Amino acid sequence: MCPRSAEQFEQIKDERRRALLRAARAVFGRKGFAAAKIADIAAQAGISHGLVYHYYPEKESLFAATVEASAEGWELLMALARAREGTPWERLVYVCGQMIAGLREEPEHLLMTVHVVAEDASPALSDLLRRFRLRVIADLEAMIQEGQRAGEVAQGPSAALTRALVAIVQGLAINRLVEPDAALPPLDVVLRILKS
Repeated sequence: MCPRSAEQFEQIKDERRRALLRAARAVFGRKGFAAAKIADIAAQAGISHGLVYHYYPEKESLFAATVEASAEGWELLMALARAREGTPWERLVYVCGQMIAGLREEPEHLLMTVHVVAEDASPALSDLLRRFRLRVIADLEAMIQEGQRAGEVAQGPSAALTRALVAIVQGLAINRLVEPDAALPPLDVVLRILKS
C-alpha cells in the first residue's frame, strides 16, 4: 500500500471540512446557535468531537464558516445568473427559483439565520449575518432595478420590492421550521409582487 501524497491529504481535509460545514448547517438550522452543541455537530458529521476543534477552535468560528460558505454559494449563484442568456426577468426568476429550491432541499441556510436573529446572538455573529443579508438585498435590488428598466418588473421603490421579496423567502423559511412538511408555494405565486 502506497503512502498518501500531500495532495491526497489536502483533498481528504477539504472533503472532511465540507462534510463538517454541512453537518453544522443542519444542526444550527434545526437547533439554533445557542442550543447546538459541538457533540451534535460531530455526530451529524460522523467524526470525533475533538476533530471538530482541529478545524474550528470554537462553535462561533464554525458558525461563521457556515455563513461564509453560504455567502460563497450566493456569489456563485449570482455569477451564474449574470452569465445566463435571457431577459432581466428571466434571470430574476432563475435566482428566485434557486432560492425556493434551496428552501426545499437545504432549508438550513435560512433557518440558521432565523435562529441566530431570534436568539439575539453575539455582536460578531450578528454583524456577520447583517453583512451577508445586505449583500443579498443589494444583489436582488440590482436585479429588480434592471428588470424595472426593461419594463419587466413592477414599477415602484426597488428597495421596498426587494425587502418584500426577502420577507417572503424568510417567511417561507420560518414556515419550514414550524411546519417542515408543508408544501412551498409555486414560484409564480412568490413572484407576483414583482410582475409588471
